Amino acid sequence: MARPPQITPEVSRRRVSAAVVSVSVILFSAVTAAASVRIQVIDRGQADGILIRTPNHHWIVIDAGTNGQQADAMSDEWGVDKVELAVVSHRHFDHHGGMDNVINAIDTERFVGIFDDCPDRTSDDTVRNAVSARGVIVEPLTGLPRTIEIDELVLTILPMPARSECPDHENNNSLVVRLDHGDFSMLFTGDAEIEELSWLVENHGALLDVDVLKASHHGSNNGRTTEFLAAASPERVVISAGVNATYRHPHANAVSDYLNVTDNRVYCTNRHGTIRVYGYPNGNVRVYRQFDNNKSCVYDGTHY
Repeated sequence: MARPPQITPEVSRRRVSAAVVSVSVILFSAVTAAASVRIQVIDRGQADGILIRTPNHHWIVIDAGTNGQQADAMSDEWGVDKVELAVVSHRHFDHHGGMDNVINAIDTERFVGIFDDCPDRTSDDTVRNAVSARGVIVEPLTGLPRTIEIDELVLTILPMPARSECPDHENNNSLVVRLDHGDFSMLFTGDAEIEELSWLVENHGALLDVDVLKASHHGSNNGRTTEFLAAASPERVVISAGVNATYRHPHANAVSDYLNVTDNRVYCTNRHGTIRVYGYPNGNVRVYRQFDNNKSCVYDGTHY
């Protein structure tokens, strides 16, 4: 499991005025640190695992990699004793494979995910079984944006395009989640591809405008469109990807587009390890990288 980030953070463009006296800066820092939400995009290789700590130390999980490593680290390293909300973005093993470990090991209050039981797909049975066995509340999915408030956060579950219960293409069956903490916002897109992203722009474009974007589909070319990036207009982009010669994520054209739209503020687990984003209710953002290097995020067969 990746060790916690330790390097100097990169700070938002929104800054406290240089005219503020030193004592005020110290007091401001103490207050905003306590009020921040921490989004940890964990280095899970070619998988997704996201752990969110609310200002008052409640916990939310979005995807959990492929095995029990994330659950173990949550208990042993990060002190998680209860999960308020567990989210599975879609039914691919690199996103849901470790969620049953989380639910079985840690008291979990609520679950959001596609709960249909498809006879030709068995890998998600373990998640469904864990949810049922542990008595976890399953939040319904609707055709309208749905908000869930946890501590000082508001999470909006965006609707999905009309779909069958067991679609052929699961990536365009991804739950997209928006997180708001005061004036800070971040969007989590699962593996949504062009079809779903285009539908979201057309039908729910106002909900896509955020400060930080968790890039869709591990930085793949089909995880963004010009229109989607214009609607999201992120100041920063975080990519979760490993070193996999089959997929070769992140792709060069996608990384280039992310760099252009964010003025080069792109972070990726294949280069920077685990990435922590701190969002403050006044809109400030701090990003910590586990490894500080200047290598391009574009796949080249090497790590860090």
